[in-house]
Amino acid sequence: MPKVRVLSFNTLFRNEPRVRLRALAEVLRTGDYDVVCLQELQIPPNFALLRSLTREAFPYAAYGRRLPVVAGGLLTLSRIPLVGHRYQVLAAPAKWRSDLVLRKGVLLTRFNADGEFFTVANTHLSANRAADWSKAAPFTRVQQAELARLAKTVRRIDSGEPVIAVGDFNVPRDSWLFEGFEAASGLRDAFNGDAATTYRPVPGWDGAALDQVLVTPGLAAKGEVVLQDKVRMADGRERFLSDHYGVAATVG
Repeated sequence: MPKVRVLSFNTLFRNEPRVRLRALAEVLRTGDYDVVCLQELQIPPNFALLRSLTREAFPYAAYGRRLPVVAGGLLTLSRIPLVGHRYQVLAAPAKWRSDLVLRKGVLLTRFNADGEFFTVANTHLSANRAADWSKAAPFTRVQQAELARLAKTVRRIDSGEPVIAVGDFNVPRDSWLFEGFEAASGLRDAFNGDAATTYRPVPGWDGAALDQVLVTPGLAAKGEVVLQDKVRMADGRERFLSDHYGVAATVG
């Protein structure tokens, strides 16, 4: 496949999101990314704002159902023409889980780059709010089930075409959960196990590598952590774009 520059970024839906989304749109407009996978854009007005600000730079976009909230909070932007897309829910029914309102899942988008086809999977899985990923922790069973459904979905993609899977997996890159997903999906970690945090550290927690980039084995790809610095907002303040950093890779 041709070289494709891919970015994944959790935009953070709270704490003055529209101010930060305007700054993010400018960063994306002037950046070198071909495909941008965003998470936490579930609120329709915020989604519409970001899409309107990026339409010229990224004429192609994929997303799921938008009402009452944007499915999974996912949006995939592209400078490369789309062939098609579909959204699949990965979260299992459970009345006590607020994440189910978002119908958390994966947005699969197929691209045509001058006759060469590939698929990008943009996902945001359920959050482990206890930050306990040990095998004995009850919530890891929920995450393990979602990762198994995602791996099964990835395996069903045409094996003759490259696959890039990105997003906020909400499991650390050095965890048994991620290792199991990598094996089950047949994809390769573009970070090669580097567990540098992708969640901005806060007092009492140093963060974890929760955001991922995986590719079909044989594809050249080296992951990197990006969007780590404060950005000047329209009101003159300098702020971080999110509580996450971005992850990116040049693939192909």
